[in-house]
Formats: sequence, C-alpha cells, structure tokens
Amino acid sequence: MRLKPFPQIELRRSTSLALAMVCLTLPNLLRAEGDPSAAVSAPPPAGIPADSAPIRSPEDLAREKAIAEFTQRMKDANYPALFEKAASEFGVPTDVLAGIAFAETRWEHLQWPPGETVSPETGMPRPYGIMSLWDNEYFGHSLLDAAKLIGKDPQELKDDPYQNMRGAAALLKQLYSETPKPADAPGDEIESWRKAIVKYSGIPQPELSEQHGLEVYEYMNDGYHQYGIEWEKHPVKLEAMRAEVAKIKADAQALALAKEKEQEAKAAASNPSLKVANKSQSSALESKPAVAATEAVPASQLKQRWILVSVILGLLAVGAIYIFTRKPQSRPRK
Repeated sequence: MRLKPFPQIELRRSTSLALAMVCLTLPNLLRAEGDPSAAVSAPPPAGIPADSAPIRSPEDLAREKAIAEFTQRMKDANYPALFEKAASEFGVPTDVLAGIAFAETRWEHLQWPPGETVSPETGMPRPYGIMSLWDNEYFGHSLLDAAKLIGKDPQELKDDPYQNMRGAAALLKQLYSETPKPADAPGDEIESWRKAIVKYSGIPQPELSEQHGLEVYEYMNDGYHQYGIEWEKHPVKLEAMRAEVAKIKADAQALALAKEKEQEAKAAASNPSLKVANKSQSSALESKPAVAATEAVPASQLKQRWILVSVILGLLAVGAIYIFTRKPQSRPRK
C-alpha cells in the first residue's frame, strides 16, 4: 500500500506557522540576552493566583518588625515639638535645627557602648546624639562646646535627645553671630544660616562641608513623611547655593590637580629616570581608550542591533501569517 503524499497546502501552512512562531519569539530572546532586565518573567505555576502575595522570608519579617518599631519610636519621641522648643529658646529657626539632625542622623539619637569613640569597622570617629555632636581631633569638639554653652555635663548631651538639641541650638546661634553671612543671603532669612551650618559640621574640607550645608537645605526644601518622621517642607532658594557649591568644588579639584602636577614635576626633577617612566605611562594611558573601544560593544549599539533584528523578524512573521491564512486558489483540472 502506498502512503498518501502530504498535501502541498498543509506543508506550506505548517512551515509558515512554524516560521511565524520563531520570528515572534526570537526578538524576546535576543532582548533578554542583551538586556537582562527586559527578560519576560515566567507565568506563575498552575493553581496559584497571579496576584497572590509572595511568601515572606524570616529576613523580610525581621525587617518589617524593625521598621514598625522605629516608626513607633519616632512617633513616641515627638521630635518636631522638641526641635521647636529648643530652637525658640536660643533664637534658631526650627527647620535649621531639624534639617541638620535629618542630614546627620535621620533623627536617630546616636549612642555607643562606653569607651567606644571610633567605629571598630572603619575607624571613623563616633558622633553623639540626634544632632551629631563631635569630640575628636579631626571634626572638633562641638560636644564639649555645646555642653559648656548650656551648663550641662557632656554625658547628659549624649544621653538626652532634648539636651543634645539645646546644646546644638546654642552652638549654632554662637556660630551664626561669629560667621559672615553668605553673599546671596545677607539678611536674616533662613538661607543666611548656611555658613553657620557649614561650620557646625566640623568637616575640614571646604568642598565637602559646603556640600553638606547644601544638602541640609535640600532636605529642608523637600520635607519628609515616612517611618514616623513628620517634617513639613520649607521652600528655600537653592539656585545660588548650588552655584556657589559647584564653584567651590571645581576650585578644590583644580587646586588638587595643580598640587599633583607640582609634586610630579619635583619628583621628576630630582629623579630623571622617573620622568621617562611617567612619559611612557602617559603614552600607554592615551592609547588604552582606543583599544578598549574596539574590544567592548556599547550597550546602546547592542540595543540598536536587537531592535533592528526584531523589526526584520516581525516583518517576516507578518508575511508568514499572511501566507498561512491566505485561501489557496483553486486550479483548473486538466
């Protein structure tokens, strides 16, 4: 018995359907290969609703518990009222006091084990209290200065958030009266406290301390409402601050580069062989970017490639589907 040959139209339809499926799925595979974030996630297993909540790990539960405890602690502390009370006592804007605390500690009263003055992990000096008062040779001794201004023992400022605020407010008022006001805020507006905030930070590098002062005002401008911290935004003029900080940072960078070149010149003058080595290293560094450019394909070019492939395969898929769905013309019988 002879097998009946497979009809030509069925073969054509099957081939077209297979080609269409390949063309439609291949772009997604290419996209996932070029961009892992674009990979299509697999559907949930049968019997499990797509919108069902995922199972939480013990770490997730512990984190949720810690957030809930922190939120409740913030609500119970009622820090906004304490900021207002301490600020009004010493004639400091409440938002200046709250902004410094937010930039420094996120309104967390920092306390450490007895005798621990630096971080065991990083060696960084420890700040004290919600206002991040210092007592070290690098950032200064604002803790001792603040305690003296309000007639309290420094340990009390370490233990009590409110006394920590009072000491910081008294110190800020003193710095404000001693420090020239910024050129863009010569009056008594809230922006006029910027230089006092910069000096309060204790950071010795101007480009870093000025950036820190700017961040205080950026937080102040945004406010915050999360994790039990309720702080209404206070709009401030940021343009002049940002321009001045950008200039200070650029000047510091230029100065550092000039010093580096000066040191290299001195080293080359004292050791001629070092000058030749530096010159060869500079030549190697100049040629390195060209080599690296030929070895790696930028992500933008990779994205353009798979987009082009997707378009071509999409057109092929449309053609295949058209062939598959087109009704064959009847041929006249001979």
